[in-house]
Amino acid sequence: MTTRKPPLAFWIALGVLTCVAHETAHAGDARARADYMIHCQGCHVPDGSGLAGKVPDLRASLPLLLSVEGGRSFLVQVPGSSMSALSDARLAATLNWMVRNFTDLATDQKFNAYTEAEIENMRRLRLEDVLATRNALIEHLEPDNGRPTE
Repeated sequence: MTTRKPPLAFWIALGVLTCVAHETAHAGDARARADYMIHCQGCHVPDGSGLAGKVPDLRASLPLLLSVEGGRSFLVQVPGSSMSALSDARLAATLNWMVRNFTDLATDQKFNAYTEAEIENMRRLRLEDVLATRNALIEHLEPDNGRPTE
């Protein structure tokens, strides 16, 4: 029994589809990065480090918030996210970009990307007191390693 090789047209089509998929992903990342620059960077600064004592450092707070129940929703419900002019799809892409770019590899690998539908549902709920909610979420964490306390 001999194995037939795929025709040349198959390999060309596969190459084109791979390039299109790569370019589409790259364009999505570029849009999300631009949305971060326009809608978030003013307070969180280009590298996500925030403003000491005023604006949280995303590099430290994203992994912590994503590790505690309610933290994922909180990231969507803070006023900067929930009331932004971004569509649900673009907010999802921007938050996903932030997690990929401002967290460690372990956080990124465990992270399930936000979806447009999830953002739509979470955005409907407004936070009564952002700082109190954030503090309550953070209180559930051990300060030395960011893991939830028992």
